[in-house]
Amino acid sequence: MAEKYGEVPPKFTKKWWEYFWDYYKWHVIITVVAILIASVTIVQCATRPKYDMNVVYAGHMNYSEEEINKLKEIISERISDIDGNGENSVLLSTLVFADNAGSEEYDYAIQTKLDLTFTDDCSFIYLMDKANVDAQMQKEVVDQIYDCTDSFIDSSSDKVVKAADGKGYAVNLKDSRLLKDNGIYCDDLYILIRRNYKDDEKNTQAHDDSIAVAEALVK
Repeated sequence: MAEKYGEVPPKFTKKWWEYFWDYYKWHVIITVVAILIASVTIVQCATRPKYDMNVVYAGHMNYSEEEINKLKEIISERISDIDGNGENSVLLSTLVFADNAGSEEYDYAIQTKLDLTFTDDCSFIYLMDKANVDAQMQKEVVDQIYDCTDSFIDSSSDKVVKAADGKGYAVNLKDSRLLKDNGIYCDDLYILIRRNYKDDEKNTQAHDDSIAVAEALVK
């Protein structure tokens, strides 16, 4: 029997395997690689740690591992075991901008990562420095991204940072007793709470917990 690749030897003979490899090796290699990638991805997704709260820091401060762990501990003590695994686990992502000459591509990548976090489940607490808060306040849709601060602090407080619409969306944490008592730098640190757009039990609880965390941090 003739094919576009030549005469096909009898199946499963030595010559057939040689023929198959000569004409279809790249098909096989691509298929195997695709299967391996899919398998690794599935395993990673299945074994990836689950967190009850995702917290994002976006700014120019390089926090120490000790400060990060202490902040995670503070937050974990004030949230629920949303996934039901017996632990109150917190993922704290630090997105540090450089803003130096020649760092434009790096900063663009960091900004892209920050933008992507707004779609994550259980990601409601945002900690930022003044530079990033100012950038957020200038967004025309700031009211569609963040909760008003009156959900966790008196809106008349001088700690509240307001946008052009006159509403507050960020709070200065420089006087936070909780952060100061735990040795966490907060002179240039602000908290924002993202709005909840997913009406499900998990995200609703995480959003409620984020308000409780904000209430504790602004005191």
